[in-house]
Amino acid sequence: MSNKARTDARKPRRHTQDASSSNHPATPLIVHSYHGPVNQNNVGQASNAIFGDNLGSISQYAPGGQNERKAIDEAEGLKYLMQNMASGAIHDSSERCDAPKCMEETRVAVQEDIMSWIEAGDQDGQSKKIMWVTGPAGTGKTAILGTVADTCKEKGTLAATFFFSAFSGSANRRTKKYFVPTLAFQIMGQGGVEGTREHVLSSVTRDLGIIFTKNLKEQFIAMVLNPLLSVAQGPGNDAKAARRVIIIDGLDECDIAQNDPAGSTNAWGHLPIRRKEDDQREILSLLLLAASNPSFPFRILVASRPELTIRDFFATDGKACTRELFLDNKYDPNADIALFYDAKFSTICRRLGIRPEEWPGREAKLILISNASGQFIYAATVVRYIEGSPHSPNLQSQSSNKPSTPHQRLQHILGQQRTGSPHNPLEALDVLYRLILETCPDPELSMKWLGAARINDRGRRRQFPVWLLRLVLEASPGEEQYALGPLSSLLPTQISDEILRKPYSFYHKSFLDFIADPTRCGKRFLTEEEALTWVAQRFFRTLDKHVEGVARQSGPPSCQYPYLVLLRALNGLQKASLQTAVPYILSSDLQKWAAALAGWQQNPDMDARNLGWLVDVILWMLNILHGGCSRYLCRSSCRLSTKKVVGVLEAKGWRVPAFIQVLRSEWEGGHRYLDLRPPRYG
Repeated sequence: MSNKARTDARKPRRHTQDASSSNHPATPLIVHSYHGPVNQNNVGQASNAIFGDNLGSISQYAPGGQNERKAIDEAEGLKYLMQNMASGAIHDSSERCDAPKCMEETRVAVQEDIMSWIEAGDQDGQSKKIMWVTGPAGTGKTAILGTVADTCKEKGTLAATFFFSAFSGSANRRTKKYFVPTLAFQIMGQGGVEGTREHVLSSVTRDLGIIFTKNLKEQFIAMVLNPLLSVAQGPGNDAKAARRVIIIDGLDECDIAQNDPAGSTNAWGHLPIRRKEDDQREILSLLLLAASNPSFPFRILVASRPELTIRDFFATDGKACTRELFLDNKYDPNADIALFYDAKFSTICRRLGIRPEEWPGREAKLILISNASGQFIYAATVVRYIEGSPHSPNLQSQSSNKPSTPHQRLQHILGQQRTGSPHNPLEALDVLYRLILETCPDPELSMKWLGAARINDRGRRRQFPVWLLRLVLEASPGEEQYALGPLSSLLPTQISDEILRKPYSFYHKSFLDFIADPTRCGKRFLTEEEALTWVAQRFFRTLDKHVEGVARQSGPPSCQYPYLVLLRALNGLQKASLQTAVPYILSSDLQKWAAALAGWQQNPDMDARNLGWLVDVILWMLNILHGGCSRYLCRSSCRLSTKKVVGVLEAKGWRVPAFIQVLRSEWEGGHRYLDLRPPRYG
């Protein structure tokens, strides 16, 4: 068998009907549309017909219908554009309503430097059209750019924004895929130059939205650069537009964008051929392309950590066009952190009826300021920890050695010892994170939940939604709050119904970096394999109840797609890890699970694509059950478990391949039960 054939055999088959197999002849004449009143003297537009195959089309236009056609095209273009943008990445989106901002009278000097650069217009010349705001984790880059964006919007100098986020908000803020359409949408609106709207929408409708399948450079030129350059030199536009700015935050959090189409199932989870650094550099190259054009009317403000790829770009290709602004002690962050502590402790004192001059005291504040080392994330986490969660019962109070009151929590922080290592600038933050983890009633269980929240589908690199992890992981009601509730200073633990379909979000990426680094996390560190092993154990332990919960998810069957992706992720476990789940597999009710899955095909929304999804779920389950076996010799647990699933499917009328077909599929490197078919197929 050829390599191509072998690769194709590995992929779960899509159970769709082949339109070419229909017995009906092709229709030679298709009447498309008519616009305008039925009047022989006033035909607005009629697209008459398409004659046969490749015989062309006839369109008639009259002057009275051109405006209407233009309005329809613009509406269609706007629809395409909005479907391909990340509205949550815009600075004032509802998704970012709780995003950090600079407290009043803090970060004044750095904001003034940025605003002066923006308002300078062309006085600094083309060579400084880009500003790179950078600094270590937790120094307040996102808060600064969010505040600058608000200020620019008030002054009318904001063109567009995009706030990347790898750890909070919607998944479309994590890759480059939605970057250009989001900028284009804003630029053609109030943030752009007059006249850009028509150019942007025409580039979208020209090929019926095909522009979104082009590479990033083609998208940027068509939807951003060309529309701006086409009108920037019009009367009254250039001078006004020169003082506007495009703001891009968190570029280092832009992750790899996969080409795997939504809803596809790649049986062997091919690894990405690009790194996230490649996508980040691609974005920077586009920004440099724009800034290098003398007619480009905007300035570009970029913020990121000083990661190697980004730092190298600004030190080489982008050096001549870029002004670097590094957030160091020059901007006196300690003074701003002191103001932050004063304001927050005053709020806590008012709530508790304590006089601010009595608590927490000047010495305690000085220690906290020193520990922060210029990192605003340290100060923000300290305050959230001391405040505690106002929404949930105090779980720490159940144990006498766990701090429960704000004063006890403050003393707990002040009592932590630091080694003073010069090699770890994040040492104080790491000590704080470890302290908070150890206040959990069961720190080991909390780390397992956190590890599960970090697991992604390995192909598209998206974490799993909260609703699915709750269903699969909770062995008893309320366990999630027991494990994560004490960590309310690190992630939101009171989750609304709207957020259930999104992954867990975290207040700052530095905490995710912490739990992913064994040298920082210490004895509580879990590898991804260990976290996934625990998820597999819980998956089969809760199998009887969670399959019903998955079925209850509202919407068409595709809403349950994350369940398939989770099964695909579990399939990646090593044999030794999978062996630890065998006792849970044997004790689970696989027959009930198979019967529930087979019953899903009665869903009225179960079209051919969703039916293929259903078959893939069962194929991946059978693959997991066989995962610890040698190629042709199954363990007794595999034979028993597989028999339970296959027996139910046969009783429900499914076509189950014969044993020789199973062996052939396995020999060819595909799913063993690749030829499994439901009754409705075909």
